[in-house]
Amino acid sequence: MHHQLIDACGLAGNRTGNRRQPALRALGGLLVGFIMLSAPLASADWRVSDGSSVHYVSIKNQAIAENNVFTEITGGITDTGSLSLAVDLASVQTKVDIRNQRMRDIFFDVANFPNALVSAQLEALDLAQIDAGQAVERRVSLRLSLHGIVATVDAYVRAVVVGDQLLVTTLEPVLIAAGDFGLAEGVSALQKLAGLTGIASAVPVTVNIQFQKD
Repeated sequence: MHHQLIDACGLAGNRTGNRRQPALRALGGLLVGFIMLSAPLASADWRVSDGSSVHYVSIKNQAIAENNVFTEITGGITDTGSLSLAVDLASVQTKVDIRNQRMRDIFFDVANFPNALVSAQLEALDLAQIDAGQAVERRVSLRLSLHGIVATVDAYVRAVVVGDQLLVTTLEPVLIAAGDFGLAEGVSALQKLAGLTGIASAVPVTVNIQFQKD
């Protein structure tokens, strides 16, 4: 196609004489380079990088709030906008060792359900804006698989490229109810083991995911 365009502009062949050929060839080369640079660049895949985290706040005895975090997240975004993430539930950190163990073994049952899986399809326009260096703020419908149950949750997120990384964060917490994923019995079991009067069955979740281009 590039050769055809050069020919159409009269920049190829011997029609203008040998003395003008070097200049015409140089101009033709510049034209081809401009066309190639002006074409849309194919987006590379983005992969989750170190430093990513998923946070949630638990509330016990109707008054005590505690911060918790998952530190092991894998996955990425393909050049067609397919998002897939896996949160390693065994990476939960509650700042108390025995509580970490109870969360892993009793609540999440990581032996049978090791990961929370998140997937979504992103819009081509959003990907183009991200590639152009623009910040994108959107409500995104996510497919969440947790404890063997799949449900759809909505997240309000912001995505922006900073340096060589794509940063995705929640602009407001995502509320996850234990009962929606068959975890209500786990809440009761934790409450009994810890001797508490109550544990909130819904938690606000926030994400901070960093992606690096492959």
